[in-house]
Formats: sequence, C-alpha cells, structure tokens
Amino acid sequence: MPQSMLRTRRTLSILLFFFIFTPLFLTAQIERAVIKGVVKDLATKEPVFGAAVFVEGNETSGVITDIDGKYNLNLMPGKRKLIFRMVGFEAQEFTFDFVPNEQKVMNVELKSNVKQLKTFVTTAGKYEQNIEQLTVSMEVLKPNIIENKNTTTMIDALQQVPGVSIVNNEPQIRSGSGFSFGAGSRVMILIDGLPILSGDAGRPSWGFIPTENVEQVEVIKGASSVLYGSAALSGVINIRTAYPRDTPQTKINVFSGLYNNPRNKDAIYWGKNNPIYTGVNFFHSRKIKQFDVVIGGNIFNDNGYKGPTPVNVSDTTFNPLAEQRGEFENRARLNANIRWRSKKTEGLSAGVNVNAMLSRSASALLWLNPDSGMYRAYPGSLTQTLQDVYYIDPFIEYVGKKGFRHSLKNRFFHLNNNNDNNQSNTSDLFYSEYQLQKQIQKGFLKRLTINAGLVHQFTKGVSDLYKGNISDTITSAASSSNRNIAAYAQIEKTFFERLTISAGARYEHFSITSPRINPEDSVLTSKEGKPVFRAGANLKIHKATFLRVSFGEGYRFPTIAEKFIKTAVGPIRIYPNDSLKSESSWNAEIGIKQGFKIGNFLGYFDIAVFRQKFADNIEFNFGQFGTFADPLFGLGFGSLNIGRTQVTGIDASIMGLGKIGKTQIALLAGYTYSNPISLEKNLPYPIKSLDNKFVTYAGSSSDSTGNLLKYRLQHLLKADVELTRAKWSIGVSVRYNSYMKNIDKIFVDLDTLFVQAAQLLGGPPSPLPGLGKYREANNKGVYVADLRISYQLSKGMKLAVIINNLLNEEYTIRPMVVEKPRTTALQFTMEF
Repeated sequence: MPQSMLRTRRTLSILLFFFIFTPLFLTAQIERAVIKGVVKDLATKEPVFGAAVFVEGNETSGVITDIDGKYNLNLMPGKRKLIFRMVGFEAQEFTFDFVPNEQKVMNVELKSNVKQLKTFVTTAGKYEQNIEQLTVSMEVLKPNIIENKNTTTMIDALQQVPGVSIVNNEPQIRSGSGFSFGAGSRVMILIDGLPILSGDAGRPSWGFIPTENVEQVEVIKGASSVLYGSAALSGVINIRTAYPRDTPQTKINVFSGLYNNPRNKDAIYWGKNNPIYTGVNFFHSRKIKQFDVVIGGNIFNDNGYKGPTPVNVSDTTFNPLAEQRGEFENRARLNANIRWRSKKTEGLSAGVNVNAMLSRSASALLWLNPDSGMYRAYPGSLTQTLQDVYYIDPFIEYVGKKGFRHSLKNRFFHLNNNNDNNQSNTSDLFYSEYQLQKQIQKGFLKRLTINAGLVHQFTKGVSDLYKGNISDTITSAASSSNRNIAAYAQIEKTFFERLTISAGARYEHFSITSPRINPEDSVLTSKEGKPVFRAGANLKIHKATFLRVSFGEGYRFPTIAEKFIKTAVGPIRIYPNDSLKSESSWNAEIGIKQGFKIGNFLGYFDIAVFRQKFADNIEFNFGQFGTFADPLFGLGFGSLNIGRTQVTGIDASIMGLGKIGKTQIALLAGYTYSNPISLEKNLPYPIKSLDNKFVTYAGSSSDSTGNLLKYRLQHLLKADVELTRAKWSIGVSVRYNSYMKNIDKIFVDLDTLFVQAAQLLGGPPSPLPGLGKYREANNKGVYVADLRISYQLSKGMKLAVIINNLLNEEYTIRPMVVEKPRTTALQFTMEF
C-alpha cells in the first residue's frame, strides 16, 4: 500500500477519534447540578410514590419518586424547566437556572385533579395500581366499616363484601368452594401479601387477624394462582396493615355487648343470665426519625351463645364461668410493625412485622336438635382448645436509582391447637419470597411493569389427627410435611393511556410426605409440578368507562389434613385419602366498570359475567371409607376428587364515597348470582354405600335438581350504607342469603339412620339432629340487617350503639349450625 495512502488513513483515524471522544471527554468535565426533595399530596401531606420528575423535552432521563416520595435528579447546568407529574394529580412546573456543582432541595406538593373516585390497590399485580385499570375483578373494604361495625373478627366485615360468603368459618368467592370441615381452602388469605392459612390444614384463624390495624382489605375474585400459588384457586383476600402517617396516631376502642334472647323461647338455656362479650382494641403509630413504628392489640372475652350438651333436654342451667359451659372464647393478641428507612443508602428499607395471640375457646360443630336444643352442642361435638399462634415477618427492600425494586419477604408462622379430644395439632410454616420489579417510564416501553419472583414454602405438621392409615392403636402423634417451590413472572403494559394488557406465568413444584410416628420411620413422598398462565386486558372506552377481559388458570395441591386426617366429631367420622389428587381450574370473565359523579359523591358501578371450570374437583363426601369393623360400619366423610365441575354467574357491585348536601355518604353494595354444577353427576367415586353401590354425586346429594353442587348459596345480596352529618352517624348493613338447596344426603337421613342402628344393635337411639324436618320447614332464603348509630362526643371521642341481626332472625348457613341471635353492643372510641 502506498505511503501516502497510509498517512491519509492514519490522519482520518486520528480525526475520527477526536470527533468521537472529545465531546464525551468535554461533557465528563462539566460539573453537573443536583436537585432532590420530597413529593407529597397537598391534601393528605402523605408522600407520593411513583411520581415522574424530569426536565422538559428530556423525559427519558427523569427519575421516579420512591416509597417515601423522595427523588434525586442529576442534570446539566443552565436554565431548565422541571416537571413533576403523577396520574390523578395536576402537573407542577418550575424553572431554575442551575450552576455547576449546585445542590438544590425542592419539596413539591401535588394537587389532586380527581373527578372520579380513585382507589389504589396492590394485590392484583403486587404493586400499586388504580382499581379502574385492573384486568381482574376486585372489591375493596375500607377500615371504616371494620371499625364502625364493631368487628370482633374479620368474618363480620367480610360478610359485607359482594361475592364473598363465609360458611362456618370457611371463605367462598362466587361459589367456588363448598364446605370441607376446615380442611383446605380455595381462597388464599393473606396479611400484607403473605399467606396466613395454616400450613397443615389450609384454614384461617380469623381471631388472629389484627382488625385494629387495617389499611384496607382487597379481594380478588377469580383464579389468582400465577401470583399467589396453590390455594388461590378461586381468589384472594389480602388484609393490608397500615404504616404511620407524618402525624402520630393513637386509637383506643372499648366495647361490651350481650346476646339477646332468640325467637325460639324453648331454646333459651341461659335463663336470666344472657351471655355477654367484651373487648378492647388499641393502636398506636408514629415516625421516629428513620423508623416507622406501629403497635396494636386486642383483648376479647365472649361467653358464646351455644351451650353445653345437657344431661337431659330440660336442663337449662348456665354458669358463664363454668368449665363446661359450651362455646366461648378468651383471647389476647399483640402486634407490631417496625420499618427502618436508611439515610445513607437511598431507597433501602428493612423491618419486621410480628403478631402473636393466646386464646382459650370451645366450639360446637353440630346442634343438639332444631327445637329446644338449637343452641346446644350435640354430644361429642364440642371441642375445647388452648391456642398459641404467632408470625414473625422480617423483610428488606431496595429501590435503585434505575427503577429496579428488590424485595425479600419472609414469614415464620407457628400454630398450636391443644384440643381436649385427641385432635391437637401443631404446624410450623416457613415462607420466603424474593421479588424483582421494574417500572419503565420512558421510551417505547413507557408504562411497562415487570414483576418476577421466587417462592419457597415449607410446612411441618404434627398431630394426633394425621395418622392416615396408621393403626388406631398407636397413641403417639404423627408428623407430615409439605414443600412448595415456585417461580413466577408477570408483565403489564399500558398503551396510548387507554389500553392495559397483562400476562403472566408460574411454575410450582409440590411435595408431601406420608405421616410417620418416629423420625426413623420410612415415608412415602408424593411429588408434582404444574405450570399455570393468565392474561387480561383493560380498555378505557370513555371518560370513566373501563372494559376488561381476563383469563386465568388455578390449581390447588391437597393439604396434609385432607390426605391424612382421621378422627371423629360427635357421630361423624372423618377418614383419610392418601390417593387424593390436586385440583385445577380456569376462570374467564368479561366486565365493565363505570365511574360516576353526583355532585360531590363519587363512585363506581361494576358488573362482570364469569365462568370457572374445575378438573378433579376436591369435595368432602360421605360414604364407606372404612370397613364394617369400624364404627358406624366404616361410614364417614373424606375428601374425594369428584370430576369436572363448573360455576357460571354474574356479579355486580357499587361503591361510592362523598357528600350530597351536608351529608357524608359511604356505600358498598352488590349482588351475585352463581350456578355451580357437577358436569359428571353419575361418575362413580372410589367409595361405596352400605348397599355396596359406588357413591356418585347424584346419589349422595339431598337435592340433585339442576346438578347443583353442595353447600353453595346461589344468590347473595349485600349492602352497607353509612350517613354522617354533623356529629351523628347512622349505618345500615343488609345481607340476603338464598336457601342452600343441596347438602350431603346423609345429614337429612341421620334421624332414620340412628333409629335403624339402634334397632340393629339394641338400646335407645342417639339423639336425633332433626335436620330433615327443619329444612322442610325452612326452605327459603333469609334477610339479615344490622344497625349502628354513633355520636361524636368531642374531637377524638365517639360513642356508638351497634345492633347486629336487628330483626332477630333464626337461621343457618351451614346445616346444623345456628347463627347468632340479635346482639346489642355499646362502643366507645377515643382517638388522639
């Protein structure tokens, strides 16, 4: 190559080097300016999380405020216009002339521009979202209902949530589940996003939930297994606890009430000493430098309204302090949330949440009879329990400057039920979840959120119950364990400020060990893995009109209790089924949410049509699980896969808050119709009846008309409205439960069976529960109304009267368990 050409190429290379790197070098030498501060809500003075801060014309180089509303932005010197923007607020603009190395502090308060009700939730996508933009159906229960209804357990409040029913402590969403004697749940119960179902049986302890410290309750209706795993087959109930505001807060709530005499005067067992209940809740929260501290607690004493089994039916003696006094509950609970926010490392926070409870209680599974024994326990069905339960939740979270959010949440959950009838059980649950989240607010991927996580859960259960097919002659408790390991990911993207699309997937591996008495005993381990998927879309078709569609898969692995429990409650025998398979489902819905504004009253109306199909559906069923040598010839209940089932229905709700004239109004109401059916009514189950025929859905149902599944309420109507004016407030709650058409046929036939058994064996028959005649006489739905009236004595002091079951209806939801008669309570609340 000629020398001249080499020199030319060398010269061009040098010039190219300078053209490329000189601007970068010069830029690096320019000392940049820094502006930082806190963005708050002008009305509430609370930090605004997720607000965008950027220089006009260069939005892609902006930053997002962290959980404390803080931001830190580096920018070039010179005259710059800064923009602070957040959905639901008016944008703020400020112009500054920055000099090199300048560090400026700028705190900003954003003014709300809301023209419709704004409700923000975290459960649907594991990050904060506006409820109107969700791709799934969700209801939100605000803390005012929980407090003002004098809620002693979360059940009282959840009964007002549209689409939700509680059948003898077991939650149902849109008829997605029946009754299972406390073993297994298709609704995942969470506190602060972490599971609170017992690890061995999959059931909640409702009195353990800290009702005194609730930010709000969020209920997802539909399969939610992608984000929340096994047990979220039909939905999720997430109780979010509160962290401190800038102003310290203390609240004390004292109440006392009594059970009124029921309509059936022959059933009154307490004479002139009506049972009473009393309690006190307290709550304190404050910020101490970089610490957020919350402390709360509850003391509760309830005499109960169901008495002991009488020596004879005419025995009406009642001593509320006696050991054998029937149902009762005494509990003491203490909880604390502590969060530390680092000053040195921006975006870093860590803490621990704890909750502990000691309780002593007795519960009756069955009534004595529907007449004078309606409020009495059937012989052998009353269980006394000493319970200690607690969880410890250490966590750490870091939000980086590039928008990546890392969180590690853990829960150790211990539950010990010391029962008096050889049914004690202890379970320890270890749960860990690492979550990575990225919200992109610039470029083509603007308004894209990515969520991914890893989950590990391990449970060890020890119980007299979990012996499975181990010999009954062994008196030692047996132990079993299960383990879940999962990975999930979900993305959500908003296009053109109108269309939101989400999609996610999860893979979960499950294993469970058979019971063993001694550590050296051999065990069998069952293993299974399952992927699930979901997708959804939400389209803003008008100013306050949002159309959504969603599809989601769900699954549930059997619990230790369902596979291995073996016990008896009164005349009822419970048997194990170690061949029980997991159940799965898919859920599809289309819905529309319409915002509205009437004067200063803002609200939403929501309606959805849904369908959920199950495969290998798990239900509790009656049949001959044992042998003829066993009690009652081996007849009893156990968990079975009953084949394919389906639930179709419509769900409508309305929520509103605001003022009409001088009256403040809060409204939550809804109606749900569901048609839960068996798609394989003649499928033979792997158990037989006494006539040596295989049990089927049709043959085991009290009423198989329309192939309705058992223990479902087809029609649910809920409404709660509270009016406040000046110092007075009045609230009314109404619930309608339709007649439970189909239950296990054996319950209806118990009287006949007991008489025949007595004739066969000789001697008098067992007490007759009388359910068949009761259902013939009470085959309609029931309306239940509650009333509350309060008066503001002074700033921070309130006195209230709460009357539940105002009309003193006498009714059952689960057969042979009568609900509470009218109760009247006085409540005093002090807040400062």
